[in-house]
Amino acid sequence: MRVKICGIKTETDVFAVIKSGADAAGLLVGQVHASTDFILPSTAARLAELLTPFITPVIVTHLADAESILDIVKKTDVTTLQLHGGSSPEEVRKICDALPKSGKIIYAVHVIKSAMVPSLDAYYPYIDAVLLDSYNMTTGQVGGTGQTHDWQLSAEIVRNSPVPVILAGGLNPDNVAEAIGIVKPYGVDANSGLKNPDGSRNTKLCLNFSVNAKKAWMEMISA
Repeated sequence: MRVKICGIKTETDVFAVIKSGADAAGLLVGQVHASTDFILPSTAARLAELLTPFITPVIVTHLADAESILDIVKKTDVTTLQLHGGSSPEEVRKICDALPKSGKIIYAVHVIKSAMVPSLDAYYPYIDAVLLDSYNMTTGQVGGTGQTHDWQLSAEIVRNSPVPVILAGGLNPDNVAEAIGIVKPYGVDANSGLKNPDGSRNTKLCLNFSVNAKKAWMEMISA
């Protein structure tokens, strides 16, 4: 069970991720909707350097065109990407072709009512994983909404996906075990459910999220 903590903005956040035992840290670069979680490429590069060797830095971006996204890669030297901007298959192909062999692409889709948007058949040749997230119908916000979605539909997507599936959307230490039991994803990802009131990562919440996720997975596979 891979655990990612998203929205890392400061050195204190980095240390919260390290202490939690998480496997990946999300750095938001390339803003479209209003959010306090986004940081400059230079900040992302500095924070990525602080992560320990077994924690993967992930650039999370809402930009869509390959040129802008690859510019972020160049400025940060981070080659694992999580795409939330609705990039077309052609743009994702360009990104895939330009990344080094060690680079990875996670493509985010949004579970809306009883559907996954967009359909991913044209994307599968170029992506390494799918992230299932929620969509705020009121604000148009994608990612970091604090809202869960239909986990039964997510479980169906996991069963039929040719690539690993990461579950996101409203996850926190209290519901992650239930979510894993229903969906059985490759990994889980949380942002808003792990924050302090000032927007920083809460060290205890990050630790509990990671521990509860890994414990739930171990109990499930050993049952």
